[in-house]
Order: sequence, then C-alpha cells, then structure tokens
Amino acid sequence: MREEVNNRQEVESEIDLQEMLFSYLHHWWVIALCVLAFVGMAMAYTNLFVTPLYRASVTIYVNNSINTNVEYIASTDLSVSQKLVDTYVNIITSDTVLNKVAEEKQLPYSAGQLRSMLTAEQVDKTEIFKVFVSNPSPQMAAKIADAIADVAPGEIRNFVEGSSTKIIDYAKVPTSPYSPNYVKNAAIGFLAGAFVAIAYLTIRYLLDVHVNDAEDLERMFEYPVLGQIPDIMLVRSKTRGAYAKYAEEAGGESK
Repeated sequence: MREEVNNRQEVESEIDLQEMLFSYLHHWWVIALCVLAFVGMAMAYTNLFVTPLYRASVTIYVNNSINTNVEYIASTDLSVSQKLVDTYVNIITSDTVLNKVAEEKQLPYSAGQLRSMLTAEQVDKTEIFKVFVSNPSPQMAAKIADAIADVAPGEIRNFVEGSSTKIIDYAKVPTSPYSPNYVKNAAIGFLAGAFVAIAYLTIRYLLDVHVNDAEDLERMFEYPVLGQIPDIMLVRSKTRGAYAKYAEEAGGESK
C-alpha cells in the first residue's frame, strides 16, 4: 500500500513539473518583458551612474641580483625572482612609495587614493609583473603609471638589498575605457529579469488552487470523473461552423 502511495506521489510530482514548465511557456511574454525591463535598467544605470575608467599599465622585470656582468642566469635565480614579485608589489603599494610618487610627480592624489587605483599581477608565473592604474582620465592614468615606473625601482633597491628591477614597457595613453563592461552588465540584467519572472510564475503556479479541468479532480480525489458539463459556447460555435460548411457544400452541389 505504501509503495502505491509513493508511486502515485512520484507521478503527481512529475505531472506538476510538466505543468509548471508549460506554465512558463504559456507566459513567455511575462519572462520577455521582465528581461527587457531589467536589461534596460542595467544599461540606464550604467550610462547614468557609472563613471568610465581608463586603464594604463607598466611592465616590470624582477632581477634578484644587481650584478650585470654575469654570463648566464641560473634557474635558481629565476625562481627567487618569481618569489620576489609579491614582495615588490607590496613595496610599490606602500605609503612610502606612493607618497614619494605623488610628491615628485606633483600628483593631486594621496597615497590612499593612488592605492585604490592600483592593481598588480604576475605575468604567467614569470619574474615579470604588471602594474595597472585605473582613472577617469586616460592621460592621468598613463601619467600615474609612468610615475610609478620612475620612482618604484629606486625605492625597491633601498628596501631589498642585492636586487633590482627594470622597466620593460612604459604606459601608453588608453584610447577606450576599461570599465564599465556593458556586455557583463547586460548579462546580469538578463539573468536578474529571467530569475524574477520565473520566481513570480512559480509562486503564482504553486498558490493557484483553482480546479481547471478533470485531471485536477482526479489528482485531488481517488474517485473517477463520471461526467463533464461541456462548454455551451464552444459547442454552439462548432455546430454553427459545421452547419455553415454543410450549407456551403449544399449550395455548391445545387449549382
């Protein structure tokens, strides 16, 4: 008996899931409107409230030795250089270095403000790393990045004895904004709109207690449905349609 009840519940849950999916398809326009609304809001917010940022970068090579007369570089030297990258990044983002950068280059920013503009990352686990500067002005972003490239190597030598850095690439003035990412924001709006619409339709479906057809009665009660009152308007329309078709055929034959 318990197995029959469990099987019946499994069948009912499968039917419910099917009906829920059909409900989504039947109300596709609700999902489409929500998606369009949220994508539009995301784009409007991006255009009105998000300040475009430009990003410039400098590329720095890390050397763990200041001796330039060596004939070869050992693998241990490269390994040490790779480990020094994190140390050098922390030195560059320190208050001491950033304050000196602001003073020497006469930048209108404090050390904290400069630090909020900086990001640094190692290039493919090598002894090379990049320092990125984001700023609403493309010229200022390149100016700050070049200022760091000019000041940082000397400060690093003061803190880390027996090591040095070399600038591989100086900054170039960016020609297009780095952020905001319109595609990413549109995708977020799309997903948010779809989620809200599906959540609304799901709640509406689960809270619907109306009996829509004979199948709903059969699921609610164990008794079979003995009869069903037809839709009178539907029957009339079908009867009129059949009569009109018969009249057309009869008229055609009489001709």
